[in-house]
Amino acid sequence: MILIISAITAYEEVFILFDITTRQAKLIELMASKQGYAPAKYYADLLEVSERTIFNDLAKLEGIFQSVELVVDKKPNQGIKLTGELQSSGNLCQHIRKLTQPDEVPLYSPFDRQIQIVKWLLLENQTLTYQSMSLDLYVSSTSIIKDLDKIKRLMKDEVTLISDIKGTRVKGTEIDIQKTLKRFAYHVIEQSQHNFSIASYAKNMESLFDRKAIQAVRAAMEELVSVLGSEISEQYLKSLFICLLILTERSYQGHHLQQLPKVDLKGATELTNYPLAIQISHSISSTLNFTFTEMELRYISNQLFAHRVEVKVNNPYIENLFTKDIRHIISEVSAAMDINLTKDEKLYDTLIYHMFPMIYRVKSGIAVYNPLLTEIKTNYGILFRMIWYVMESFEKKYGIKLSEDEVAFITIHFQVAMERIVKMTDILVVCQTGIVTSDLIISRIKRLLPANIRFKLIAKPYLQQENLTKVDFIISSVQLPKVACPVVYVSPLVRDADLMNIYSYYLEYSSTRQEETDKLEVVEPSNYFDERYIFLQEDVDSKDACLDHMLDRLEDDDIVKHTFRQSVYEREMLGNTIIQQWIAVPHGQQAMVNETKIAMMTTKQPVKWSEDAQVSFIILLAVAEKDIGNIRQLLGYLYKNIIQSKTLNRDIKNITNSQALLNLFKG
Repeated sequence: MILIISAITAYEEVFILFDITTRQAKLIELMASKQGYAPAKYYADLLEVSERTIFNDLAKLEGIFQSVELVVDKKPNQGIKLTGELQSSGNLCQHIRKLTQPDEVPLYSPFDRQIQIVKWLLLENQTLTYQSMSLDLYVSSTSIIKDLDKIKRLMKDEVTLISDIKGTRVKGTEIDIQKTLKRFAYHVIEQSQHNFSIASYAKNMESLFDRKAIQAVRAAMEELVSVLGSEISEQYLKSLFICLLILTERSYQGHHLQQLPKVDLKGATELTNYPLAIQISHSISSTLNFTFTEMELRYISNQLFAHRVEVKVNNPYIENLFTKDIRHIISEVSAAMDINLTKDEKLYDTLIYHMFPMIYRVKSGIAVYNPLLTEIKTNYGILFRMIWYVMESFEKKYGIKLSEDEVAFITIHFQVAMERIVKMTDILVVCQTGIVTSDLIISRIKRLLPANIRFKLIAKPYLQQENLTKVDFIISSVQLPKVACPVVYVSPLVRDADLMNIYSYYLEYSSTRQEETDKLEVVEPSNYFDERYIFLQEDVDSKDACLDHMLDRLEDDDIVKHTFRQSVYEREMLGNTIIQQWIAVPHGQQAMVNETKIAMMTTKQPVKWSEDAQVSFIILLAVAEKDIGNIRQLLGYLYKNIIQSKTLNRDIKNITNSQALLNLFKG
């Protein structure tokens, strides 16, 4: 190997030609990054060679060290150390990376490094040292420490990251390791703009999982879809895909499940589809030439149930268990939204079908990612938060805590039911021929939009004769002349980004999407505001400091019980409460509120509220059970003043006293 090192000293620029090996280049990197003295055995162990080889390499490197004013300092009983100006500036390692392996040395981003470290720790169960990770990832130990801190935050409390004299490794049960891997897999998926289809999920997972495992699991999923047809939501299919992929990769490497999650839910075992689990497992294992254990077959069977595969709506056990609960939830939502959904049997059936697997998922710790969560919270904000309040008694009865993803799924069911009551939406689908491409577009978006969408296919040449007065918007795969209604352009293959654009147009232009707040009576909830619970320009530096300051005042005045604080923090753990990217609307359980009050806080500096968002305005909702009937009006009032205001951010920055803030909301 030819190495050319350019070193800038205080005197001149020196270019020297040397012939060194890759191992010797790595030895230079290790010595340059080591702060103190270390015995030759230290480097020999890292490079898996003898101590004599290390001393031979140092002798051969003497010329290069002299040329760049470096010295190998030796101290008895302490070892060796590389000293000199270039070593302290870090230029030596930079030159080595550039010149020793210009075509082989990868340039890892922090995110790439974290994926690789998770792969080593959680998929392969390796024990790693900072030195080995620095060497393999071509960064300093400081960067590795930062990467591990990021990974720790994603791990939560399910597994433990242990670092001691043996190295860094993961400790936890197999089921918890797989839960953590799923969370990280979703973290990887969320970084991509194209994450709507199973195909895109599979592509995103190539950085973390073995490609053969991905192909085997995807083939098994395609067989499953061919049997189920359109009977299962794509979101559940994608979640099931991730679960099966993690199980396959771990089992294939010899890390098998030792136990299953304990779920006290009578009737669940009778509803799992064990024969289908055997079929799926055989499809995967025969491709990869390994065998799942009996417990893993039961796990796959449970996953099928949790993801609503072949659970029949007319199952008598489910009917008897949930009928009263579902009817009560529908009645409560109907009253709050002032729209009668109690006669909608389709809504009743879909909720019956949804709730039992949902409880099983939550009790088992199975997370299902909802990619439309942000859109649902923004466009159906009142319904979303109101359902979270209504579901409190259901959560308490069945001993569960719903995440914001799960609440969003329930919100979709109710919103679709509400839109069934209003008139049909007409969407025109245009392409060059009006047949093949249009059918492809419609088949991809049918699962995305509500059932009361009426599609009309048309070829571009006939567009001029079409009556567009009743068309909400047009979906087109070809460029159109100027028309009288909105047009969303898509590719002929309908990519993931196209689907999200279509959904955005639906939210903005569909005639069935009457803004929730438009139907509200503007009733000012003046009794719920109080200057005592308004905090302006607070000098706080964390989310906890914000919440604790407001909660302390509410507790001191006996507005809420002491347990309310815990429920607020639990809600925050289940999903962030941010709207408009700079406003947070936290809330707690109504059973722990003595008197309904709305506390508000502005901060001097934005406060970190989630991993990727900061807020400067916090509205803490404390709603008592006796006021639950007014929750829609209360939320509607707040959303009118928050979401519809174009100047709220600017106006709040100019607020100088509590009354001015109240007047802003009243105005």
